[in-house]
This record gives sequence, structure tokens and C-alpha cells, in this order.
Amino acid sequence: MDNDALEITARCPTVRVAAVVVHHGDPGRTIRAVLSHHSVGIFSDIIVVANDLSSRPDELRNIPCTWMVPARNLGFGSACQMAAMSCSADIYAFFNAHVTIGKSAVERCLAAFEVSDVGIAAPYLYYPAHQTESRNWQYAYCTRGYSRILRVPVNIPPHPTRVARVASEVTLVDTEWALGAGIFCRREVVMDIGWDGSYFLGHEDIDICLRAKKGGWRVVVASPAVAFHTGESTRTTCISKYYDARNSLWFARKHHYRGVRSLRAAYILLLLCRMAAADVLKKRHPRHASATMRGLLDGWRLRPTNTNALPGEPLWSARS
Repeated sequence: MDNDALEITARCPTVRVAAVVVHHGDPGRTIRAVLSHHSVGIFSDIIVVANDLSSRPDELRNIPCTWMVPARNLGFGSACQMAAMSCSADIYAFFNAHVTIGKSAVERCLAAFEVSDVGIAAPYLYYPAHQTESRNWQYAYCTRGYSRILRVPVNIPPHPTRVARVASEVTLVDTEWALGAGIFCRREVVMDIGWDGSYFLGHEDIDICLRAKKGGWRVVVASPAVAFHTGESTRTTCISKYYDARNSLWFARKHHYRGVRSLRAAYILLLLCRMAAADVLKKRHPRHASATMRGLLDGWRLRPTNTNALPGEPLWSARS
């Protein structure tokens, strides 16, 4: 880690910063997110992309934000790219509508870009996925990398005894990828590398981080900045199973050698067998295995020819 990264201190930036929120479903969470971002007082623009094609809520009528309604559901990556292309900024902050972030955490993330080779910076993300709060914080401070053989993106939480130390460290932590639920990108990364919207739902954050690193940019966590996720999700389990399988294969086909692709497919098949057994034992309907199988097939059968979402996306929701 460079010494200059250790000397960064959070302070109010002089750069132009735009916030992008991708909306779908319940307007309440997007209203809450926009009001929170507006209260931070740092973002020069707040752009909401309504992937559900909904109109701007009355609650945001007096809030200075842009509400964009695309021609169709673009998915996360294409929505982020469209919003970024609609306004000029030095740094773009992309958020899931479930995520809020405080002023000090925003300042800490922006301060990371004072290091010339930082292209992407992100806060830690607190996600209340478990009943035990201490376990949730442990997973918030995960290290993000890839498994050794399958090259699957993985989260590695610190040992419980190190959580307090990690939480207090003021530094830039180099990471292989950052969560797209709350991610800050330098203008050059967005314009020259850009989001790949063909994934539609999942893996687009990992993809842009990998390509940014290949382009010579650093991807960092701006410790100790933290953003907060509500723990909700707009996805059904079956939608997640479909896109997890499909996009995992697409990512492997795009970035890895044939051997890794084959091993990845075999791994998904093993998971599929476990899901099928669980579907029968737990009497699940709709069946998770059906969604995963379709994702596996589409991962091999379909292949995007550009960075746009395929016609008809989402491809699984109509069947779920």
C-alpha cells in the first residue's frame, strides 16, 4: 500500500460530485435515499433512474433531483451509465435505493481520489443479513477477492477479534472488487471503461472493477467510511438464482480461460443437485433448481453482443 494512501484525511472536496440512484418498486425507499443524499449537502446532482418506468413521487417535487424514465427496464449497469452520461461530474457515486450514507463517509470516499491512481472507491457496507449485530458488522468489513481455482468472487470477513481494529483504521484498503450498492467512480473510469449493462442484475460491479484494475486504476475501500443497507431486496429468490448462475458464467466467459469456465459450470451443476434435493424436501414452489438450471443454460446459450441488456429482460421474472 502506498504511503500517500495512509496520509489521506477526509475533508470537503472541491470537485463536482453526482449521485445516481437506481429505482425499482417501492417508491418509499427511493424517497428515503434521495432525501438522505440531499441532506448530505455534497452532491451537485442527484439523478434517479426509474427502471420500473414510474413517475416522480410527489414527495420529491421540491427536492432538486432529476427523475429519468427510460424506455424499458435497463437493469443496474445500463441505468448507472445512462445517468452518468446525462450530467457532467468529476466523480460519480452510484447507489442502490436501499442504501444511505452519511456526510463524513462521503467525504472519506471522495478524499480517496486525491491519490492519482485511485479509480474506484467504496465505503464498507453494513447489511443486516443476520440476527446477530456483531456478525453483521463482521461481514461489513469483508475483504473482497476471488477464489483460487474457480475465480468466484468471494467475501472474506475478518476474525471477530480484528473487527474493532479494522473499523477504526483510517487508510485506503486495496480490494479486488467493490459492491455496486454504494460505489464511487472517477469520471475517467465511467467514460473510458463504463458499466456493462448486459448483466442486467448482478456481476456488473465486479466487472467494472476488474476492467478498471486492468486499465491501471486502483480499487479501494475508503476505511473507515460505512454506508448502510436496509436489508431489503427487490429480487425474489428465483430471480437471484437465475441471474447468479447466468451472470457467473458470462463473467467467466468474458474474463477467464476455458478451463475456469468449465470448472465454473461444473460447480454450478453441483449446486443445482443440492437445490433440486432441497426443493423436494422443503416442497419449495417455485423451485430454485428450475431458475438455476435456466440460468446455467442461458449462460452458455446466450451471449451479449454489446453492453446493453438483452431484449425482454428480466428474462426470468415472468416465469417465477
